[in-house]
Amino acid sequence: MMIESLLALLVAQSGPPADPDAVAMWIDDLGRLTPFGRTFDVYIQTGFDPEFSYPNGDPRRPYMIGSTRGNESPSRSFGWAIEGPIFKNHNDATYPWLDNCQECIEYYENYTTFDDWVLPDGTVIPCSEPGTYWDCIQANPYQRTRYLGAKFTPVNWQFEPGGTSGCCPRQVDLVGLEYAWCDSWILHGPLGKKYGKSNPQYKYPLVQQQHKDLMDTPVLKYWLPQPVGYKPAQRCCGNPSQIDFGDLIRWNADVDWESDKWPGSFHIARFTGPDYFSSGGVVRFACGNGHPCEPSPYSVNYYPDNSCPSDLNEDGMVGYEDLLRVLSDVAGFKYHPQTNNGFNAIIKVLAEWGECN
Repeated sequence: MMIESLLALLVAQSGPPADPDAVAMWIDDLGRLTPFGRTFDVYIQTGFDPEFSYPNGDPRRPYMIGSTRGNESPSRSFGWAIEGPIFKNHNDATYPWLDNCQECIEYYENYTTFDDWVLPDGTVIPCSEPGTYWDCIQANPYQRTRYLGAKFTPVNWQFEPGGTSGCCPRQVDLVGLEYAWCDSWILHGPLGKKYGKSNPQYKYPLVQQQHKDLMDTPVLKYWLPQPVGYKPAQRCCGNPSQIDFGDLIRWNADVDWESDKWPGSFHIARFTGPDYFSSGGVVRFACGNGHPCEPSPYSVNYYPDNSCPSDLNEDGMVGYEDLLRVLSDVAGFKYHPQTNNGFNAIIKVLAEWGECN
């Protein structure tokens, strides 16, 4: 009985914080949308405390999550853990990542610029040599853009030759948004939303190359507070230095990306499938405008109830209602056609048919 009560408590840790002004990371459990495990959204709430929010009353926008650094007190380490398989409703092999845009890669491999790339052993390679810029980007652990393997957020690349503006790789409009209902992404607000009035653009969560595996389960990220004076950085050719601020994810705090569904909170991730999600550390905010800039501690632990994943209506058994729901999703083309997800969903329901244990 005690174990059952404990498990019930653990799996129930979802929903917005009781205090609407508290800074917290929290879980919005969307339920069993597929037979591949629960789908849940991750939010950061910053609240409406008038002494902490913007002058117009808007909540402070998160800038980073990570550890404390220097003399910040109390000091906080950082942790990020995911266990269990993550379901993706897209195909990594065909999705328009930079990895899958060969013309984009060839362009950057021949790209030249000014300045030098200084290797750790002191070797100096001129950035006027083709390949130097690209090699430096791929070797920089603190790089936040244009590195291969960034498959945690939907940045769509396309090579556009010719035209009045020349030719080069470009980030283009997102594709496959209709499949995001059960997909898994690290987010910068609602998927597909653009920010700005005169020239609306997407904003993406920025993750250092050394942490690009933050969704490759099982994953455990953990580090201690950064000591005073410790700020590792590398610079590639003429680019600004890429600096490790003890952060895992950075967002653009200059745009209003507050959630419409949950005012006072900001949507940072959607996951389908994992059996455990945990994170703890501090939320950082952009400084300036006379507002408090101290980091705020947070901690979240969530155990989704994946005990009977094919029981979509959660009535204690896998039966006809669950099968009809999956068949309806398949017929409605809600599973990505470049995957076997629809077929696998049908097979999984049939394989788990009957009463749940």
